Amino acid sequence: MSFSTFLLKILSGVGGGLLGAVVLVVIFLITQSFIPSIQDINNELVISPIVVFLLMVMVFLSSSASSMLGVFLLGLTERDKYKRTSSTITQVFTVNLIIFLMMVPVYFLTSSLGIDAVAYVVMLHMLIAAQVSVLILEIVSNYKYSLVGVYGTTFSLVFAVAVLFTLANVLGNAPILIFLALPIVWVSMALIGSIVTMIYGWIARVYDKDFLSTQTMYGNDYGKEVESEPEVLAEDEEGADFLRHN
Repeated sequence: MSFSTFLLKILSGVGGGLLGAVVLVVIFLITQSFIPSIQDINNELVISPIVVFLLMVMVFLSSSASSMLGVFLLGLTERDKYKRTSSTITQVFTVNLIIFLMMVPVYFLTSSLGIDAVAYVVMLHMLIAAQVSVLILEIVSNYKYSLVGVYGTTFSLVFAVAVLFTLANVLGNAPILIFLALPIVWVSMALIGSIVTMIYGWIARVYDKDFLSTQTMYGNDYGKEVESEPEVLAEDEEGADFLRHN
């Protein structure tokens, strides 16, 4: 990876993260003026179900926009490596929708624990969506070295979690991290993922072996051929009819 590509990847992460943050802020500003955020019941602060629903929609739209733009821009940095952009973006939107539906009960279960708990659920939602989106980009367009993407996104996720929890302790305000989560996680995905790729490239050159190639075998699998799906050919019905009648 050249230094210019490295910088472009970081800018791609910044672009994806900022778009998601902007979408989140815009929806927040539109809704906060007429939706009460908290209900006071028996002197206890309870988050309104309407607010929980709006928050879920906000996170889904911002996270989806961030994920689709992020993988699109990352794909542009290495066109020879990431070629199936349309398929990737389609799969990214689909998985973001599935993650959103799976997170619905989690939002409502944690809403009774307070705004801080909901804020951490939002961050979890964004982290999972970003990680899975980048993994889809690697698997769909770069299957042979998708394991490098697995390692890169895993380290990126750990780094982003460390940064977010550090900020939560320093600022003492977990809800504000809802607006910082997307930029942080996407910059982390681009930065740490690129660093992991470069380090692995250096190790592979030094030892002259692709340790993380999906075609490299270890243990009892060593020496086995990589299995490939048999090609299924469509039956030639017209040819068969011609032979039957002649």
